[in-house]
Amino acid sequence: MKYMNKLTLGIVLAAGLFTACSDKDDVDIPGGLALDKEEIAVGPEGGTEQIAIAASQDWVANTSEPWLMLSPANGVGSVEGTIKVDSTLSNTLRSTELSFQGANGQSRKLTITQFGYGKQIFLKDPVVEIENSDSYDKRAFESLISANVECKIGKIEYSFEGDLTDAEKAENESERKGWLLNSKDEDKLTGTNLGIVLDRKYRPRTVNFKFRWAMNVVPAVRVAKVHLVPVKAEDQLVDADGKPTDDVILTVRQKAAPKIEDNRAGDSLSVIMINQKLGSIATFDSSDNMRNWSGVTLWEATDAFVKEHPEALGRVRSVKFSMFNLKSGETLPKEVGNLKFLESFSVAANENNQIREVKLGEEICSLKYLKNLTVQAYGLTQLPTNFTKLGSSLETLNLVSNNFNKLSDITNIVNEKNFPKLRNLILYAQRRTDVVTNIASLGEMNASGVYVYNNYPIGLYGKVNAGTADRQALLKLLTWDKLNTLELSYCFLEGELPTDEEMTEALEAAGKATRYSRADFSTNKADYLDKLVGDTCKWLLSGWDNPVTCKHKDGSVVYEDVYPLQVPRVLPNCRQLSLNLNFLTGAVPKWILYHPHLVEWTPSIMIFNQQPKGKNSDGAAVGFSNMTEDSFSFDYFYGTSDPGNKWELPGVAYPLYYRKYVAAGDINEAALMAKYRRTKKK
Repeated sequence: MKYMNKLTLGIVLAAGLFTACSDKDDVDIPGGLALDKEEIAVGPEGGTEQIAIAASQDWVANTSEPWLMLSPANGVGSVEGTIKVDSTLSNTLRSTELSFQGANGQSRKLTITQFGYGKQIFLKDPVVEIENSDSYDKRAFESLISANVECKIGKIEYSFEGDLTDAEKAENESERKGWLLNSKDEDKLTGTNLGIVLDRKYRPRTVNFKFRWAMNVVPAVRVAKVHLVPVKAEDQLVDADGKPTDDVILTVRQKAAPKIEDNRAGDSLSVIMINQKLGSIATFDSSDNMRNWSGVTLWEATDAFVKEHPEALGRVRSVKFSMFNLKSGETLPKEVGNLKFLESFSVAANENNQIREVKLGEEICSLKYLKNLTVQAYGLTQLPTNFTKLGSSLETLNLVSNNFNKLSDITNIVNEKNFPKLRNLILYAQRRTDVVTNIASLGEMNASGVYVYNNYPIGLYGKVNAGTADRQALLKLLTWDKLNTLELSYCFLEGELPTDEEMTEALEAAGKATRYSRADFSTNKADYLDKLVGDTCKWLLSGWDNPVTCKHKDGSVVYEDVYPLQVPRVLPNCRQLSLNLNFLTGAVPKWILYHPHLVEWTPSIMIFNQQPKGKNSDGAAVGFSNMTEDSFSFDYFYGTSDPGNKWELPGVAYPLYYRKYVAAGDINEAALMAKYRRTKKK
């Protein structure tokens, strides 16, 4: 027991491991036999090395090399042994394994490498085999490297093995190289020092160098030949025969990915692989028919799309993934590009998404039939380079609860020009912290122009005052007249909304109509998304005949005698607009208060209600100067009594809304606000 303190060094053992005659020894010592090291490297002069042997049984050590001796060579229980290595006159290294065998059949091995006088780099395993896919934490391996010369990674040669055609090689060229990564998941290995520090002249040193790797989506083995070279060009390496040699090569072979065919079976395999690579806690039963999988729908023979594209029959139409675990730097699995007939795709609820920065990848941009895309609580900070390819088909884009820093990060890509078919843009809850209510308390922005809290950007911040870049980003959205939904709640937007005059100028600059006209109306219910159907909103056509005064509940005037021709035509088709829980100030303009769909927006909650007790970057309290959630009244909007079938009443803008919305009763405000909480209360 006198060796206790020494033996615990480097061995993960419980306290009291070696209590005399303890029956727990077999449990405390893995397999009843353990060593405190697996590798020893010595120089040509030889010497002695100590090794701690932890055992709860009889053991014996064996070696066939005469230049190596262990004392004691056998024992009962735990001891500290001494390994003596003779000197060598050789110019090259020699290596052997010292085998320890326990009475219960358990064995442990210790590799001993003695370098000669020549400069060498030794790889314990010169060839490494890795999987094509695995979870993030398992996508790494360590290479045991011993050397008596400072060394680094030189070039890396990448290639495919297998029967890929020339066309397949060309298609997958981007996957051939760059899949070996450093510890930061970067393709920057070339030139990396391996960390061999020769602190005792030329006595060799051993390091475990960690490589990370990217997943293989190609149905062919990938090979990387990593060249290890001396740091100093004048240092000459020698081979096993003592002859001058060039680089030492570590060969990494990655298994081929399953071959995914362009058919229903290929879709099935792609869904399973995406789910596995996401690390989702949900699973799909591969033994069950795909049409029975939760979150997956298929194209049916009765669908109009299938009549135009018969090859889509039975293929995946929509799929949802949730509750997964993608780490910072990771990307949506590339297999999503195989779901070529996908109409709707949803991925939501990444673990710790507020502190992660995850990429969406380019593959999703190839889905030319995609209409509905949801990327929610994912960790997204930027959109892919080719995201505009979705502009010809996308109708709904949901980017709720992500980590964008600026509104322009979205609007520079997602705008009316690039996405002419988009109807619904949902961007609320772009906050990476839920505790900041005083922007001024954050101090100055960092070098990238963003506010930081607890070492992370706070989320989507913008000062939308006139003349700012953030204002221009907002105007891109407000002049997008085909939008049916625009949600910007629960961000860090501060400043004042565009005035009626500014919106008129912005609409003119965009080539849009500045006021409502008969072209905005229809009697056909099928035109609901693009027109004002029926008589409800005909006040907008009454010119200068019926002024309407907006008042607070207490009767104080907000805007007096407003005529339809004074109301800018902003977001004329928008059925859902939300700006609440931001840091906005200034006046609520007429284009909001007299908007024909204002009542559908639930404005007291979804517009006027700004951050409670919030302060902007100037330290001023936030909230609109001419309207609050408590002072607002719909009396001017739809009146105070049932108008019957009359669409025109003196002093009332849209009286026909009275029946529908007054009779509907109160709104459940708690339920309406719940979706804007990024983290649910338990």
